[in-house]
Amino acid sequence: MQKTEQIEKINKFLDEVICKELINLEKADTSIVDFVILGQTIEVLGALLDKKPMKAKGQSMKRFDRSVRYLFGGRYRILNVDNKLYDKLRNQMTHTFIPSGDLLLIKNNKDNDYRNLEFRNGTLVLVASQFTVDIINACKRLKSLLNDGKIVPKNISYYND
Repeated sequence: MQKTEQIEKINKFLDEVICKELINLEKADTSIVDFVILGQTIEVLGALLDKKPMKAKGQSMKRFDRSVRYLFGGRYRILNVDNKLYDKLRNQMTHTFIPSGDLLLIKNNKDNDYRNLEFRNGTLVLVASQFTVDIINACKRLKSLLNDGKIVPKNISYYND
């Protein structure tokens, strides 16, 4: 497959699967599932940054960390020191669907004054609506890196060709 085709395929995947589906999820009447998907999405974006196959085993923590460092940065990076955000969000939520006691999950902050990634009384607040915006911005960064030739495009199988 040509490099240009790979980039187009990845861009389409990011737009149609990641961004569009997260926006649809935000409209749904869910809460816990949102955070499971958001945590997994960070890992998927990290998988597009490395040179290993998408299904490579034992890469979860590394890919999550790579995504946070290169595509999110800022507060996400600080919160993931020693893989803490990975452990609380991606790992625990994916495997148990039960948030840790020091994690407050909020669908949106329209009716309250909570802010994404803030601490309240020792509890980390995650706001799904802002998290979704941050992931969409991370997708834009990833697409820019791909389009500018700063990362090697991965050969992915995307069903909607």
